[in-house]
Formats: sequence, C-alpha cells, structure tokens
Amino acid sequence: MNQSVISVMSENIQKLRGESNDAWGARLGGICAHELNGITDEQSIREIVLKYWSPIREEIRTDSIRRVRTTFVAQIASVFPDVDKATPGYYYTSSREREYSKLPKEQRQRYEHLAFWFATSNESRWDVVGDEAREKYRASFEDGQAVDQPSQEATNNQQAEEIMPQVKEVTVTDIKDLPQLLLGEEDTQLVEEAIAIAGIPLPEFVQRACSVYAKTVAGKSKMAVEDLSAVPTQELLTSEKYKTHPNRAVELTRRAIFALENHNNQCTEKEQKWHVNQTAIQKLTGSKPATINKILESYQTRLDDHNKKHDLNPYDNRNKKIKITEAIDLAKVVPDGLDVA
Repeated sequence: MNQSVISVMSENIQKLRGESNDAWGARLGGICAHELNGITDEQSIREIVLKYWSPIREEIRTDSIRRVRTTFVAQIASVFPDVDKATPGYYYTSSREREYSKLPKEQRQRYEHLAFWFATSNESRWDVVGDEAREKYRASFEDGQAVDQPSQEATNNQQAEEIMPQVKEVTVTDIKDLPQLLLGEEDTQLVEEAIAIAGIPLPEFVQRACSVYAKTVAGKSKMAVEDLSAVPTQELLTSEKYKTHPNRAVELTRRAIFALENHNNQCTEKEQKWHVNQTAIQKLTGSKPATINKILESYQTRLDDHNKKHDLNPYDNRNKKIKITEAIDLAKVVPDGLDVA
C-alpha cells in the first residue's frame, strides 16, 4: 500500500460515516499490520496495536466486539502468520485458537505475533508485557486467582469476585485442556472458534460461560413459580417475552381446557362439539405436543369425564366443516386466567 495513502488513512482512526463496525475493524487492522512491518520491540508493538485497537474497544462494549476483532486480527494474520520457532516480535502459545492458522490443528503449539496478545477485548492483558509477565498471568488462572487487573471492567467486578468463590475442581488452563470438559467434537470446535473471537484465555471463557448459564437457570427458576393467571391470553400466545417462559404451556393448556369444556357445554348439536385431547389443545395454544401430553397427565380424569359426558371420541374431531381455531377463539373466549376453573 502506498505510504502516502497509509499516512492519510492512519489519521482517520475513528469510525467513518456510513462505515460498518466490521469494515472499521478490517480497515484499522490493515493499517496496523502495515505499521508493524519491521517492528520487533514488544513495547512498540503494543503501542501500535493499541493505537488502532483501543478506539474500537472503547466504542464497542457489546458482544459484537468479537466479530469486529476477527476482522481486525485477520488483517494482521495475513502479514504475520504463525511460525513454529522463536522469532523476534512473536511469543509462544499452546492455544489452538484461530481457524485461519496455516499450521495443522494438531500442530498449533506455536509462536504467534505479539499483536494478537494486545488486540483483545480482555483489557487486563494490555498491561501484561514480556514473556515472564505472560507466564505469571497464565499461572494466575491455574491457581484460581485473578491477577491484578487495572482495567475498569476488573474494578467493576471486584465485589462479585469476592462474593463468588472460585471453582478449583476444573483446572483447564489452555485450549489444549478442553477434553477435560468432556465436550463432543462439534462443541469443542465451536468453543475453540468462540475463544478465538473473544480473545480471552480459556479459564476466563469458562468463568463467563458459567456465569451466563447460572443467570439463565436462576432466571428460569424464578419464573417457574411466577403466576401467569393475570397475563392476557393474547400476550401469552404472541409475546416474545413469554415465548420461553416455563409456565406458558401450563397456563395456556389450563385455559384451553376451560374454553373447550365451556364450548361443548353450550353446544346443542354433537357435531359442534370437540373431543378434548392433546391435538385440540395444541392447535389452540401452539405449544409442543410432548409438553402438552406431560401437562395433561394431571387432567386425565377430568378430560375423560367430560368427553364421556358428551359421548365424544377423537374421531369426532375429524372432517369438521370449520377449524377448531375458527370455532374457538381462545384469546376472545378466555381473555385471561383469573376466572378459569
């Protein structure tokens, strides 16, 4: 690339008008790779990388930073590929990160350019300079202790780290230790790619994954005891908010049974009635058949008595002139669950 063009482009570090985040990352990564040519001093490499990477990290604080980092470091990788021997400007790593590494997967214990150490969303690594410091940094995860991290993120998380004990049974310290997690081949590959995009050590990745899953489980546990009887039926049927709620199918099934029973009790002709079963309820609620079947176990006696009362069997629901959803508008017939028996 022409030196004068590089000079002009390097002045435009900030995101350009109409430029996507991915394009911004690729552009700055390309300029960074050009400026790194001939530079082997680690402190100089750090300064050049952070000159272009830190504005991106400062601007993007969401998970999309992972994808942008991929576009940024891909430009550097094209100029500074991994090598298999000690080289000035490179550092040793046994992590098997990037799928675009030219080395075979099983041989990725390698030396990679120092730019990859600093071009990371894990800001605590920005101040870890030198092979000895990197070894201490890695060792800190083996001991289950976090190194001193001057980043704002670490400061914000300090209280949480003091409250939540470290899980020391899992001693994975690098990507090569993934087999300890007993993941399948496909999941292992997925985790490797995710770690490469995130640009963080495996222990930190595991900690974050555990945190996210714990929040999900805790959230669902709280929802499991939540009473949905006051939630409008239309909202339960269509709102994304309740789409994955553990009690959604239970509540809708309860309302569907109530609606079907009332409908049949008010009909004067048998051909107008519907046999109350899993298929009928599934069509009214949209819930999964297997889920409804499980729920109906506690209603079986009630359904059998009702169907027997009206002399109904599953065949009575076939060849109807109208669909069950046309005969029974669940949201209209049962607007909420407050008065549902």
